[in-house]
Amino acid sequence: MIKQKERRKHRRFRAEDGAFAVLRRPWPHPTTLGRIEDINMYGLAFDYIAGEEPPHRSAELEILWNDCSFRLKKVPSKTISDSETAIRGRSSSLKMRRRSMRFRKLTPYQKSKLEYFIQNYTTGKM
Repeated sequence: MIKQKERRKHRRFRAEDGAFAVLRRPWPHPTTLGRIEDINMYGLAFDYIAGEEPPHRSAELEILWNDCSFRLKKVPSKTISDSETAIRGRSSSLKMRRRSMRFRKLTPYQKSKLEYFIQNYTTGKM
């Protein structure tokens, strides 16, 4: 297997179990919840269960910890890629996807919260 060359300019940090991304859309559209795989000050990637309707590109992004002790709402972002991925260590009929997102212009408050999240909810360099 050929290893793909890393294209990211900024290193990513592996998120701990319990870190989630939420894509919210207005009712009646579904909300998408996924486990954050990696994150930095410029973007994140998360895995989610593929539904019949893919998450819309203009959905609002939220970053949270599983017990809601951390929550960052309305993170301005743009979808970079969304592709099918395998479920680690399991064979399943569930279809999983990975979405990579780039943050847009963050407020000073959002930058501060994001730095706190990376310092406290990641396990180190990818």
